[in-house]
Amino acid sequence: MTALEERIIQYALEHEPQEICGFVVFDGKENQFIPCDNQADDKDNNFEISDDDYIRAQKCGQIVAVVHSHPEPNGEPVLSTADRQMQVQTGLDWWLVHNKSGTIRKFRNIPHLLGRTFEHGVMDCYTLYRDAYMLAGLNMDEFERSDDWWRQGKNLYLDNIEGQGFVRVEKPQLGDVILMQVAADVPNHAAIYIGDQMVLHHSPKRLSKRDLYSGYWFKHTHSIWRHKNADELNFNGILNDLAVDVI
Repeated sequence: MTALEERIIQYALEHEPQEICGFVVFDGKENQFIPCDNQADDKDNNFEISDDDYIRAQKCGQIVAVVHSHPEPNGEPVLSTADRQMQVQTGLDWWLVHNKSGTIRKFRNIPHLLGRTFEHGVMDCYTLYRDAYMLAGLNMDEFERSDDWWRQGKNLYLDNIEGQGFVRVEKPQLGDVILMQVAADVPNHAAIYIGDQMVLHHSPKRLSKRDLYSGYWFKHTHSIWRHKNADELNFNGILNDLAVDVI
């Protein structure tokens, strides 16, 4: 943990039970924490940064991230639905102080999980799966992938999924990855099980969406995978994003 992160955590703990807020700003030499007054009416459960504080932070340098905290007793270590809505609007990374564990979770700025336009290797089924797990608390590796890699003797998912900490299981539970094999000799599509017989996935030429896990997708299932630390991840981070009205 860096000295900057330690200062941010200490600041959050000193202001319990209220949520703190501020910015991480790069001043040309190093990142600095610029604390802001929380302008929300309910400071124990929300935060709001004034326009004046935003302008003040911009004058200090390049804004790197928005910072806020989730105090005890109910604060989860993931972004809430309101947090995700605001993060996408800001276009910035968000750093979340989880007071109970004394840690900072860093969430890179990503589009909402639903309604994404498909672009292979940039915004595809692996991107969706990787981004969803980031929201749940796991940062996975990125892999370069050419279009039609499954027709070029490559096996992207099976070659890498165990190295990312996943183990094969028989029946899906919330957060599990379902690999599917569609017109290929190897699994070439991934979905995330989100409960109630539903999956989240992103197919070519379609927007990312929820789908019923039955019929076509069930028939093309190759295998089901669960992260070895699934009990330590918080899949509410995924569900919170799915609850945002993106229309």
